Amino acid sequence: MRVHLFSLSFLAVCSTSVANLLGPVYPAPRDLSSKSSRVAAGWKALTGRLHSETSSGSSLLKNLTFSVGLFSIHDSAAESLQFHYTSSEIQNAPNGTRKVDGDSIYRVASLSKLFTVFAAMRELNSEQWERPLTEVIPAFAEYVKSRANADSVYSTPWDQITPSALAAQISGVARDVLPWDGGDLLLQYAIAILAGLNPVPAAVDPATYGLPPVDLNDALSLSPCLANVSEPCTGPLYAGGAANDAPVYLPWTSPAYSNNGFILLGLALANLTGKSLDEIYKQSIFDPLDMHSSYSAVPGASEFPRSVIAGDFTSGFGYDGGISKSSGGIYSTTNDLAKFGTAILNSTLLPPVTTRRWMKPVSHTADLQYSVGRPWEIYRYKHAESGVVTDLYTKLGDAGNYGSFLVLIPDFDAGFSIIGASALATRSNATSLLADLVTESILPALMEQAASEAKKNFVGKYTSDRLNTSLALDVSPSGNPGLSVTSWVSNGTDLMPLLGILLGNENSRLVPTIVSQGTGQVAFRAYTATQEKSGGLFQRNFDVNDWIVVGSGGYATKSLAEFVFEVDVQGKASRVELPACNVTLHR
Repeated sequence: MRVHLFSLSFLAVCSTSVANLLGPVYPAPRDLSSKSSRVAAGWKALTGRLHSETSSGSSLLKNLTFSVGLFSIHDSAAESLQFHYTSSEIQNAPNGTRKVDGDSIYRVASLSKLFTVFAAMRELNSEQWERPLTEVIPAFAEYVKSRANADSVYSTPWDQITPSALAAQISGVARDVLPWDGGDLLLQYAIAILAGLNPVPAAVDPATYGLPPVDLNDALSLSPCLANVSEPCTGPLYAGGAANDAPVYLPWTSPAYSNNGFILLGLALANLTGKSLDEIYKQSIFDPLDMHSSYSAVPGASEFPRSVIAGDFTSGFGYDGGISKSSGGIYSTTNDLAKFGTAILNSTLLPPVTTRRWMKPVSHTADLQYSVGRPWEIYRYKHAESGVVTDLYTKLGDAGNYGSFLVLIPDFDAGFSIIGASALATRSNATSLLADLVTESILPALMEQAASEAKKNFVGKYTSDRLNTSLALDVSPSGNPGLSVTSWVSNGTDLMPLLGILLGNENSRLVPTIVSQGTGQVAFRAYTATQEKSGGLFQRNFDVNDWIVVGSGGYATKSLAEFVFEVDVQGKASRVELPACNVTLHR
């Protein structure tokens, strides 16, 4: 898998910015698909752009077959917002579909890793997640026992690596291991020898690079899985070869992408559950979510008429990766990915607290725009006008003739998927360009729609029928999003001149912090986004870290900054409770 950072308005490291709380500034929008929705309008503009791009002979997208789809936990009709384009390559392909749609089956490459982690979350308990691999995979126990005093530079400490570390890409294990290490020069040399090439091409001859000769008959030179290429590579054989590979880092040092790590996670998952990976995916994900167009093995011939087959069938769509499927062997469709993404956001198969814990960074990279989770690639999108940061929980895939993105946006309870196929070398860049175009169109539209719905659902005057107490709210300007207090009277006292004392600043705004689906309540907190000042890293601490002071200030143990709204099934508020004032106001 190749990793591409989005090229749009992500966090500018040196720019002056307004500090905000991490999370939504409005409740998630519920209408993404109607004619009046800003999101639908944004989607229409996007499809116009895509039509233009795919009609241009110079566009990267011209030669990419792709499917794009939106989804939301609040608006099932959002899944109808799809765009499909079939390049001439697929239109004229000897096998498979010649016109893609929401039910077209693609390989999704490393997006498979997200399926593997999700399945493991369904199957494993907390103790199993943290169990050393030496207690799960016998080959690693044997290796550690035989190398008790080995140099940690060359010997992977398998007794310190857990399924959790593998899932978070922070185990430090080798990125790729034979036989799935196409970049290994010795493997390329061996293939040339077996093919009878004489002389061996200089590009794959180790002597070209001054490397010492290696005996191809030496069992340690190549993977045990290559000793008999006519036999499948089994878990024990693969682990026996992987055990000898040197680490990239020690565990929990720094994130390092590893396809090998996810093959090992699949082996661990199978060993811990006593099930095959195919059984696990089917029982834990595909069947419960009615994902009947998704597969963990090459689909049967009856599915070929709706399969996207780019390039050579045997080495591409029809390649059976065996135990490597946990790293990159899943097949799926736009419609099934919508079911999968919605289920994650909606905690359909996991407890909500588990989902919230899962959708957080485990580590950061050296780039301030990018963090890593299990197995999330987390992009930090910055809204141009307000500086608000929206984290995009992403898993992308990029291998062979196929690329994919599944992007979840928890702040908006929505997301999108992209699947692409092409045998051309431009496929990877084209798929990333497509992800940029979708993000540029949809993220601002989601924010606009959330603000529009907040105005309809929360703005207005709230009063008491027994006290001289009232509260009036409006939507803040788009550069400083949230709800603003425009009038506040408590027991006959005008509190507007006192907002700076009560809420920390007269320009405080209300943002949602807790949405309780079960009770129909939404808790907002008032806070003031501070403007970053010049100064050193520590001098700026309170200017850029509003999370330090959120929730401070109260009366009789209750926060003065808390506003709890009661909403109906459409999200429309009917009243607000002010806990510190011990009063409920009706809209």
